[in-house]
Amino acid sequence: MNIEIDRDQKYYRLFEILPGALTWLAFILPIFLSIFWPILIASFIILYALLWFARAVIMSIRLIVAYKEYKKNIIINWLLKCQNKYSRTWKDIYHVVILATYKEDIETLLHSMKAITESNYPLNRIIFVLATEERDKENARKNAHILRKKFGNMFYHFMATEHPMDTIGEVKGKGSNITYAGKIVQKFIEQKDIPFENVIITTLDADNRVHSEYFGCLTHQYLDDPDPIRKSFQPLSMYFNNIWQVPIFIRSISVGGSFWQMIESTRPYRLRNFSAHSQSLAALVKTNFWSTKTIVEDGHQYWRSYFTFSGNYRVVPIPIPVYQDAVLSPRGFKATFTEQYIQKRRWAWGCSDIPYVLTNIVGNKNLPFSDKWMQTFRLIEGHFSWSTTSIILALVGWMPILLNPSFRETVMAYNFPVIFSRILSISMFGLIITLIISTFMLPPRPRKDLTWSILFEWMISPIMLPLSNIIFGSFAATDAQTRLMAGKYLGFKVTEKAPYYD
Repeated sequence: MNIEIDRDQKYYRLFEILPGALTWLAFILPIFLSIFWPILIASFIILYALLWFARAVIMSIRLIVAYKEYKKNIIINWLLKCQNKYSRTWKDIYHVVILATYKEDIETLLHSMKAITESNYPLNRIIFVLATEERDKENARKNAHILRKKFGNMFYHFMATEHPMDTIGEVKGKGSNITYAGKIVQKFIEQKDIPFENVIITTLDADNRVHSEYFGCLTHQYLDDPDPIRKSFQPLSMYFNNIWQVPIFIRSISVGGSFWQMIESTRPYRLRNFSAHSQSLAALVKTNFWSTKTIVEDGHQYWRSYFTFSGNYRVVPIPIPVYQDAVLSPRGFKATFTEQYIQKRRWAWGCSDIPYVLTNIVGNKNLPFSDKWMQTFRLIEGHFSWSTTSIILALVGWMPILLNPSFRETVMAYNFPVIFSRILSISMFGLIITLIISTFMLPPRPRKDLTWSILFEWMISPIMLPLSNIIFGSFAATDAQTRLMAGKYLGFKVTEKAPYYD
């Protein structure tokens, strides 16, 4: 099977139109229904709100479960567990860390490297790769020299790669960079005669700081799995590095994104590769590493692996965090919001996996029938909900009253605002749980005068969070899906993140 993106495949363009068409249908259809069948749309919105309420309850419960797992696992000495349970075999495992960088300042890289060197894991079992771009060669080579001088002798091996610019057939982005680096790593591993199945590759962004127990936990989970080659391993992405330096609005988005990753970790059947993730070299060789044709190489790698292994592939949650920077532009407040929107839109470009998946499952008898269609349904439903839920709850529910004067005189129109508002108000209890857990999880405040901002944030959350979900959720996702529908493909843009160094 050809697992690369091929837009010349039959119906591919039609499937690219599908996500945007479904979203815009969900926005336009209620207008006509509100005019001609207002009771129908009002009834639907109440049922939809009840469904959303049930989901909010379930997600709140899952967040509590995930938080307890997180607290339990970050205090475990995972290296000791490996030594006790796998006294011989754990030493056969080598970790490759590919740190992708493009125009990053040296301070960001130094802090990410420092986190790796402070791991509770022997560094002589870690191969470090600084994956740079020829487009940034002057800055990249200078940074590589500094890092090699400071950290080079700490690892089993230190190398820096330089991905050639303007490679034909590639999209500019992280996927092309780390794939180039991965193939160089493969040659090195072959020279050292290390079995591919004994090598775990973790890809990191330049600002990623691994928890000290990450490599120990990853090793334990890898050895504990009966079939680790057909697995990816996904840590918790937490945007906490500079969390107290970003605007309140951006902080709430970053915390929400971190908590969503925690919630997803409690349901592995839905879990996908996201940002920092790990996979064996044996598996990566089979998939020809990561895609060089998309700007969302992380989530797309799930589907490449799924098809490579004929559906026998899953993502295993690693209950240990990799800390990242929240969006913070050095160009000011307005630029920060713009950068946040662009980042969310790039994440939402995962909708481009929908045509890729549909063209590869239709008529594919090598995949389990029920599983492939359930996986596809979850993919489509996830992106549809991403783009529509916030707008439906905020706007569509009021359309029958606004667009149909005769409906305003009915008993249902009189009771609808009360019922709808109470459902949404009760659903806010999930917000309280989120705020409480964030109070316990976030790093210590660097200044005491931030106390007022925390209280202010609590007070405005009922307004701020729904608004942020509309702008940075629904609008960004709809933007991505509309561009895909129109054939205006997104390019990769590095998100501006002004780091904080303690």
